[in-house]
Amino acid sequence: MKDIFRIIKREWGFLKGRRLYLAALIVFPLADCIFLGGIYASGMLEKMPAAVIDNDNSKLSRTIVRYFNASPDIDIRYRLSNVREMKELFERDKISLGIYIPKGTEKNIKRQKPQTIVVFTNAANYITGNITSIDAATIIGTVGAGIKYKTLAKRGFSSNQAKTLIRPMQNDSARLFNPALNYNFYLTPGLWLAVLHQLLILAGTLTLSGEYDFRTVRRMKKIAGNSVFKALLGKTLMYVLIAMLHFEILYRAIFPLFDIPIVSTVLAAEILSLFVSLAGVSLGLMLAAIFKNRLDSLKACLLISAPAFLFSGYTWPVAQMPKPLAYFVQLIPLTPFIEAFRKIYQQDLGIEFTYPFVIQLAVLAVIFFGVTAQLVNNRLNDLKDFKVLKDLNKQKSARIRD
Repeated sequence: MKDIFRIIKREWGFLKGRRLYLAALIVFPLADCIFLGGIYASGMLEKMPAAVIDNDNSKLSRTIVRYFNASPDIDIRYRLSNVREMKELFERDKISLGIYIPKGTEKNIKRQKPQTIVVFTNAANYITGNITSIDAATIIGTVGAGIKYKTLAKRGFSSNQAKTLIRPMQNDSARLFNPALNYNFYLTPGLWLAVLHQLLILAGTLTLSGEYDFRTVRRMKKIAGNSVFKALLGKTLMYVLIAMLHFEILYRAIFPLFDIPIVSTVLAAEILSLFVSLAGVSLGLMLAAIFKNRLDSLKACLLISAPAFLFSGYTWPVAQMPKPLAYFVQLIPLTPFIEAFRKIYQQDLGIEFTYPFVIQLAVLAVIFFGVTAQLVNNRLNDLKDFKVLKDLNKQKSARIRD
């Protein structure tokens, strides 16, 4: 245990002597989390700008416009005379929605002729395009149903009969886990966890690649009682402690700061975080052991950690990915971590539902750590053999000169 503690103390001294590393591992991730939380702090998009072309200028068309303006998601800021003007507003990103009401709309409705209200949405942004499309369909459907209801009532149908004819089949739906469709609740925690996951891999990569760059691997082993296992374990524990500090601040300070509740117990999240910390740091160590020099190790680190959030299944289900890719992403610690975290974060499931993912993270940590230890041992043995061979060559050269 003393040998492991010496490595931890040595690692802390290394960090204190390099303020940029210390800032990268402690200050920058927290600042990044606060910055990302600020982006989505509003949670939901409100009063997205819209434009309307009302060529009918009737009581009905004004009712339609009033319904659109009453929506909390839409704000009609422009009243235009032609489609060309609307196209220019879309091109300049001035509006997210455009409504075109053709001339003769009210007359056609009164004559019971089908009438189309044209809705333009900016689908370049998936979120705004989706929200405005749903709102437009709901508003036009509501106005249309109201017109049909009045028509049936004039024909002598009772209120219940009219409602049945308008909606012969009804649905009753309930949103689970995020009923308000709050974007902050959905996306922000995933981004925070992805940032910390990058920190874990980066820490493991930098600490071992630095030993190779400064040629202090043998010294590291000597300090750890000539045990590569103890040396690597000391390094791992050092950065797991830093990671757990980040997770504690995240769960107990940053989540409340942005009014994002952890539905289940924080303890379950902390246990899960411990295992992803072990797996993440071990993955970084393995990358450094494979590529040996810092530049190549960092390239590999970025290649894996940068797209990890997209691969994790948080925004696109892993089950819908191509099979080879779906199997590969299970080797990235963020994937099981994110899936388990959502179960305790939003779905309010007990800690027992995270056990399969904890086991997966533990297995990944053991594999990554074991491969690293073997590679470092091989490296040291190669250096030892090279030194012996070099000494023999020197002795041989000396005998020849004599």
